Amino acid sequence: MRIAKVIPLFVVGTVAACGGGGGDNGGTTNPPPPATVSSVSLTRTNVLLKPTETTTITATPKDASGNTLSGHAVTWTVLPATGVAGITPNGASVTISGTANGTATVTAMSDTKTADVHVTVSSNIPTAADVDVGANGNNFTPADADILSGGTVTFAWHGVTHNVTWLTTPASVANISDRSTGSVGVTLNQAGTYNYHCTIHPGMDGTITVH
Repeated sequence: MRIAKVIPLFVVGTVAACGGGGGDNGGTTNPPPPATVSSVSLTRTNVLLKPTETTTITATPKDASGNTLSGHAVTWTVLPATGVAGITPNGASVTISGTANGTATVTAMSDTKTADVHVTVSSNIPTAADVDVGANGNNFTPADADILSGGTVTFAWHGVTHNVTWLTTPASVANISDRSTGSVGVTLNQAGTYNYHCTIHPGMDGTITVH
């Protein structure tokens, strides 16, 4: 009588350790793409110059929400290229020089977005300017005004309370306190750029350029 021997077989398996998925690119994350430029903001969009006079404009690239963007180059061009105004670009800023009486357009471009500075070169600068305070909402109209040295700017109110508070000026100028009616004249004797705003309404800004 035969006796059958049963020989057990052992299967040796290889146990693989889990490595956490393997699809994480080594734990690194690609940075989001840079925001694109939706608009270009300029410190001034209208400039009046005498021949040989200069001014500097700065461009600020912004995203769709109006936030300032860094790392986006600005290029500058002028048309006509010769005769009326010359430009000296310096990154996001440009110095515009008056050459001869006439008009020109200086354009700032960042990515594909542009903004224009309308330049007038004239030997005849007005001796007075009128600025409406709040006639068109919470704005100074015009926001940019030009006069000769020794000229007068007259601010006129139209029923809404505003003030004129000077920010940066070549010479000391008295602020105009809160009021809603009447007018106030301000004589400016020293050449340069006078920036002002209304402290009641953010974004209500104006500039007087004295030539």
